[in-house]
Amino acid sequence: MKITQIEVHEIHPPFAPFNGEEVRLYLGPAYDTRTIIAMHTDNGLEGLGEMTSPLTEPVKVWLERLKGTNPAAWLAHSELPIWLAPAIYDLVGKYNEVPAYQLFGPPVRSWVPMGYWTISRTPDKMAEEVKHAASLGYTWLKYHTDWCHNAIEQTRAMQEVAPPGFKIHYDLNFDNTVEQVLSLATQLARFPVAGLIEDPLRIFDIEGHKLLRQKCPLPIVFHHLPLGGREALLGLADGYMLGHAPVGMVVRRAGVFEAANVPFMLQNVGGNITRALVLHMAAAFEMATLHHVTDTFQWAEDVVSPQFEAVAGTIQVPQEPGLGVHLDREALERLKCAEQPPLPKALIRVRVSGGPTIYGQPPRSRRDALRLHEKFLPGLGEGYDHLADLDFCYDDGSADFARRWERAQQGPVIE
Repeated sequence: MKITQIEVHEIHPPFAPFNGEEVRLYLGPAYDTRTIIAMHTDNGLEGLGEMTSPLTEPVKVWLERLKGTNPAAWLAHSELPIWLAPAIYDLVGKYNEVPAYQLFGPPVRSWVPMGYWTISRTPDKMAEEVKHAASLGYTWLKYHTDWCHNAIEQTRAMQEVAPPGFKIHYDLNFDNTVEQVLSLATQLARFPVAGLIEDPLRIFDIEGHKLLRQKCPLPIVFHHLPLGGREALLGLADGYMLGHAPVGMVVRRAGVFEAANVPFMLQNVGGNITRALVLHMAAAFEMATLHHVTDTFQWAEDVVSPQFEAVAGTIQVPQEPGLGVHLDREALERLKCAEQPPLPKALIRVRVSGGPTIYGQPPRSRRDALRLHEKFLPGLGEGYDHLADLDFCYDDGSADFARRWERAQQGPVIE
């Protein structure tokens, strides 16, 4: 079997109507374009992959490298981009007439825990996010905390509406100290909905992680592993995250986590093609017991079927050969021709209790979104329990908005 042809299609699926507009304002145009990759072989098989961006130059180089090769040569490869791995496992699984999980090992579960993801929003909107996630069948909600939001007040609002057993996964952006995290975690732990904390400290603060795990009242999950997964043998966290990593790296680290008897989760952002690969990997790795994250529900439509549905926080593993998803060519052509609606004219608005209201331009990328505090709250210091709240101020046609919009082109407007 050889790869003979590779199709590349840019699509523009609509975002979920529930929160899509605010997600796009907060993250910038990061996910406005996705790329579908269809690999064909000389024996008539088709394998599917995808990216959450336009095709990048490094991936173009990889596509040329794959042509003329046997897909099986790339199984568990330590450098193959995760965007292309689904197509490889799809092809080899179909060729051997087995579900893709059998290429990782015998299955240990047929339903895989899966979490919901969102951006940081005002407390009332975080409560709506919890209700929405629960209505879709999820029992975990992950979000990146934001220094311009108060995580305690967000949690208080989420607790009021959370169903029994529902949990929050706080990603602290690996930019805190042990003292800051302990103060925050102690306050969060008063709420039953508080579940775990991810990336609380700077990546290389090994001693800090040891100390934090001893004292923190909430479980700790460690991402971006500088020691290649050996962190599990040092007891630096209660669980680990393998995010956006090549499959070969995931396979090796999954073995370390099994040896250390610690759980882990996978985080790979994408549509149902990406979700399918995560399901197959998690089906075969014994310690992949934490809720995995794919952000698939960010988009209201996809180009493959089935659309996976969560039941009690889990999703069933496909049993058909390969990934178990099928390309809908009609949907593909329709979403290739679609366009994302223009973003509304809006300003970031940060209101500080007992202080000023600050207006500014929305971020243009996820990285910018995580650094908003540097522009809006430079004098308050670090931490996620400031008495501040961030939302969006939309163009209402008023002279006040026009004035703020004009001034915000030069930097934050403080009133």
